[in-house]
Amino acid sequence: MKLRYGLDDRLPAAETASQALQWLAMSLPFVVIAGSVAAGHHTADPALRTVYLQKAAFATALMILGQALFGHRLTLVAGPATALLLGILGSRTSPDAVYTAAAVCGAFLAAISAAGLFGALRGVFTRRVTAAVVLLLAFTMVPTIVRLLTEGPSGAPSTRLGFAAAYVLALFSAHRLLPAAGRSFLIAAGMAAGAAGYYGIFGFPGAAEILGRPEPIAPFFSGFTKPDFDPGTIASFLFCYLALALNEIGSMQAVAPLLRPEGMEKRTRKGMTVAGVVNLVAGMLGVIGPVDYSLSPGVIATTGCGSRRPLVPAALLLALASLSPAALAVVGAIPPVVIGGILIYTLSGQVAAGMAAAFEGGTFSFEDGLVIGLPLLAGTVAAFLPPAAFEGAPAAVRTVAGNGFVVGIVSVLVLDRAFRAKPAA
Repeated sequence: MKLRYGLDDRLPAAETASQALQWLAMSLPFVVIAGSVAAGHHTADPALRTVYLQKAAFATALMILGQALFGHRLTLVAGPATALLLGILGSRTSPDAVYTAAAVCGAFLAAISAAGLFGALRGVFTRRVTAAVVLLLAFTMVPTIVRLLTEGPSGAPSTRLGFAAAYVLALFSAHRLLPAAGRSFLIAAGMAAGAAGYYGIFGFPGAAEILGRPEPIAPFFSGFTKPDFDPGTIASFLFCYLALALNEIGSMQAVAPLLRPEGMEKRTRKGMTVAGVVNLVAGMLGVIGPVDYSLSPGVIATTGCGSRRPLVPAALLLALASLSPAALAVVGAIPPVVIGGILIYTLSGQVAAGMAAAFEGGTFSFEDGLVIGLPLLAGTVAAFLPPAAFEGAPAAVRTVAGNGFVVGIVSVLVLDRAFRAKPAA
């Protein structure tokens, strides 16, 4: 494909600004979605949730800037990692233990990547394992989606579910009717339209309810993670980081055919190292860490711009936004039912990607279905189990077995290895 601007090309100032705003519009909604869900898991205080969004935006800005300048140097936009969100939601311990584990695993990822040892783990990600991990990212989010759709201060649950059904239908209709370029902004526009529609039906909240804290500019460098090394939580997050690494590698490989960069092995090593370092920083800040997104090729293809340079001002704008509690509080006032609807739309694409990975190569056997299906069911069931189901179990067991995503990954790794060998005659 012929691009108007290559990977390292400089753009005119006006087009640089336009492209930077586009990348910002791609990243910020995901910061709000994942950040709101993670923050809501820890606290109901609007001020603390806004601070969490500030930190999530800052960590994402660090990721975009670090990758564009020092890491893989590819045209990729970043946002909070769904794999880590599942680790946070599935944790049954304190926030300090959760983010200590995230920081430790981020440091571990950075160390093995910088040392060039990550290639030894690539053999783990067979076709079946890759498909199961991608599908698990969607299916183990179902309990969270159910909670977002049914809980809320306005209206009866049945009314909100009716709104959610109409909203998701509208999103899919827009996806079907819009050209490829328009779909790039569907999530951002859909969130704004959904919030306006929801508040128009159920009533608009007051300014104090939206803002929580009124400061237009305020730092957020407080509330750092206090070290709390819980072995079970660290073990759980190691599996989450395996999925994050798979996502990161897949995102880098996804843009390679369009950008045709040289030295992909070196770029991959540097990109994984930067991802590990930024996730270490995010863990220390007590916030969900970022990963590069594989939706970037669609934006590059529709705009014809493959230059990484507009990502730098986009990251700087996102970093500036992270200093404004008022701005992020307004963006973070998206109703839970709207976030749930957006998650249904985006995770449907995740399911499509998982199915494509499962059928890669044109073959799919009954054994493939077993290897993928059982972990998918086991992970989904574990995600729905209440905390009381693990009462009396050791802390390490509660942390691992209570996380549906981790249960699914462990299951598929074991089954994939078991079904590789031919049974004895």
